Amino acid sequence: MNLTSTEQTILWIYAAIVAAWPVRHVVITLFFRWLDVLDLNSPRYGADTSPRVTAVIPAKDEEEALPACLASVRAQTYPNLEILIVDDRSTDATAQIAREAAEADPRVRVLTIADDLPPGWTGKTHALHLAAPQTNGQWLWFLDADTRHHPDCLSIVMEYARTQDAALASLLPEMRCESFWEKVVTPLAGIVLMRTYPTFTANNDRKKLAFANGQFLLIERSAYEAAGGHEAVRDRFVEDIALARRVKALGRSVKTAVAPEISSTRMYTSLSTLIRGWSRILYDAHDRRPLPLIGKILEPLIFSQTGDVALIASLVMLAIGQAGPFAWWLLGLSVVHQVLKQSVLYRMYRLNSPKTAGYAMYYSLAGLVSDVIIARSLWMCVTGRVTWRGTSYGAPAAAPPADRTPEGAVGPPGPTR
Repeated sequence: MNLTSTEQTILWIYAAIVAAWPVRHVVITLFFRWLDVLDLNSPRYGADTSPRVTAVIPAKDEEEALPACLASVRAQTYPNLEILIVDDRSTDATAQIAREAAEADPRVRVLTIADDLPPGWTGKTHALHLAAPQTNGQWLWFLDADTRHHPDCLSIVMEYARTQDAALASLLPEMRCESFWEKVVTPLAGIVLMRTYPTFTANNDRKKLAFANGQFLLIERSAYEAAGGHEAVRDRFVEDIALARRVKALGRSVKTAVAPEISSTRMYTSLSTLIRGWSRILYDAHDRRPLPLIGKILEPLIFSQTGDVALIASLVMLAIGQAGPFAWWLLGLSVVHQVLKQSVLYRMYRLNSPKTAGYAMYYSLAGLVSDVIIARSLWMCVTGRVTWRGTSYGAPAAAPPADRTPEGAVGPPGPTR
């Protein structure tokens, strides 16, 4: 039985889709070669003098994550470090944990934010804006409370910044994934984001694209202040990328390295928080514009999920007795498609962590969750509203106030500058 012209057209179109996957293998190989990677073999800080670094850890109801983060920061081998914990209106034991750390370690101080969040700010940007004047460091090390770091981590990244002449250095840490949904969804969500912000492009000083990861963001104070600090990005949910853009626009170098051996984070612990958290990130990372997000849905529908449809369709045709050449060709192409797709995804999941690589086999399930995440991001583009950590945010604020003196903070006085 010969193929009809319609069947031939379908098979040729599908073959072209399948042929894109070997190309992706080549692209990934080049991508891996171009990455900046920091690991335990990377050099430690080697200059004669060690500039003072202030680690700033914003914490709102972080009683579970904060102790491990603090322990790893306090264990840093870098010699000139101070630590400022920002207790941002916490209702759990966060404040107590912070105070106990300050009592045990003279390098640790606590800044307590008691007032409500002012209009036009996101919670994290406001906390870091209030914290910055309270620091003494020549470098500011902004950290999320759910991160953990090898004792030599700061020393390695300071050397990376020094040798790269970077005013801002950031890391892509290992995503610690413990639950099934974390292992399935988190690596894919990271892939979606990093396809928009490939680090080898963002690290190129001649390119306009800029990227930084606020989970680990090390920035020279002079660059931070020249870029306008967190006040300049006060309404952003991915303030890290917005701040990186401003620093790069100054002509200063911004670098990001992959560093799963020396830093890690556990972002979200349940399916619901994964969906809500990543939809907020993708919404703001794509500048709250629907068109790029629509592309993020259409691309996997065409190049990935067609493989599932083709496989199911061919098996159904064979099961009901339509075992013609079209069904067999469709089955063969779909099997090749699945093998190529899974091998590419395995490599990408493994970049996050060898522990999650095997969960690439659940990509079809992860893809459905990713569609839900992006659909939520699109809805945010329509409504302009985001709810996160019990706070609802509306449209971005207008111009910042002229007075940049932080208010609503209770803590040690800042340095005289």
